[in-house]
Amino acid sequence: MKRRVWLALGVALAAAVAVGAVLYPRLNELPYATPIVEKPADGGPDSFPGLLDLVAAAAPGAPVRVLWTHGMCTHPPSWVDERAKKLAAAVGGSHQSGAVRQIGRHGASLRTERISVGANALEIVFLSWSPVTAPLKRALEYDRSVSFGGDFPYRRATLNRELKSGLVNDCLVDVVTYAGPNGNPIRSAMVEAVCEALGGRIADGECDLAGGRPPGSLALVVESLGTKMIFDAILNIGEAVEGRRDDAATDRLANAMAATRMIYLLSNQVPLLDSADPPDGSTKVLAPSPSLVGASVARSFALLARMRERLATGQPPLTAVAFSDPNDLLSYRLVPAFLGDHARHFRIFNVVVSNAATHIGLFERPDTAHCGYAWNPHVLAMVAEGHRAGQPPRRPQGSLAISCHRELGLGGG
Repeated sequence: MKRRVWLALGVALAAAVAVGAVLYPRLNELPYATPIVEKPADGGPDSFPGLLDLVAAAAPGAPVRVLWTHGMCTHPPSWVDERAKKLAAAVGGSHQSGAVRQIGRHGASLRTERISVGANALEIVFLSWSPVTAPLKRALEYDRSVSFGGDFPYRRATLNRELKSGLVNDCLVDVVTYAGPNGNPIRSAMVEAVCEALGGRIADGECDLAGGRPPGSLALVVESLGTKMIFDAILNIGEAVEGRRDDAATDRLANAMAATRMIYLLSNQVPLLDSADPPDGSTKVLAPSPSLVGASVARSFALLARMRERLATGQPPLTAVAFSDPNDLLSYRLVPAFLGDHARHFRIFNVVVSNAATHIGLFERPDTAHCGYAWNPHVLAMVAEGHRAGQPPRRPQGSLAISCHRELGLGGG
């Protein structure tokens, strides 16, 4: 009897070892540890510039302006410190913090960081809008478990508890807010940030570019929900100017928008969020769009194309780079259909990355898959240095060890 028991245990152990040998390479797999850069639809080389290339091409002493905004989930002021520190390390420069300025009446703010690179500099303006939705999130705190300071008396599985508290009550609430009238303060802040990045100012509720100085070169870095916000803001500014039928004002807008060289999208959410656009334009700040996936992207590219066609001199194509983790449930690739008949004005790149490990081929944490782009050293390296055709993405310093889950304090209740 004892011999049969030991034999059975031995067989079970051998089977476990065999299964483990098969599964071990996939326990913590990073399928896109080396990013995949898709060939652009125009058939040209799969090269795109980074911020350092914009700095190198800038006139001496002329800073390259960057507008950077976060996405959903509460972002404390330290998010700017983290981005600035990591970007300065990626470009090999030193950074100096500037003042924080409030915009609007609901807590949104702009903070400028200057990163010196040789004789030139990156002037990065960070838009923080988390305070706008903070009261709405506080109203959901009763849903936290009693042991975490809330009123919810029932047991939740650990992972489900963290996802409910973090991904839903702290993150998705931002998306829901932006889609409705309570999102107007966020939209207004984004419009003001874009207007100032173009060299203008808000006057009587609209972007006034008269007397402004457009930047020599402008790049947009937007995360998550920020991808929808930036295209909505471009549409709002452009359609307001075009609606006045003032040729001088439209020419000023065309010259200002011509400075935009790069758009880096860290998790493109627009195809999903376009589903919430009101067909009748009933939301004051948000421009109306038809019921079409990716409509606001397509309309934004069409607007940018019209502006570029007004200029007498030819402009190099504007480049948009979309970073996506295939396991990010909220990310969508950019596709050529978004360009309509304006493909000659743009180049679109999709970069496929892994933000966290895939466990035994079954799942990747959905929260980390979505918010991990800013902690992914490959993404930051490509934003800083771009990508060269025929060269594999360089292996940057750093790792994914610092997770967005810990940095943003997701979960716990």
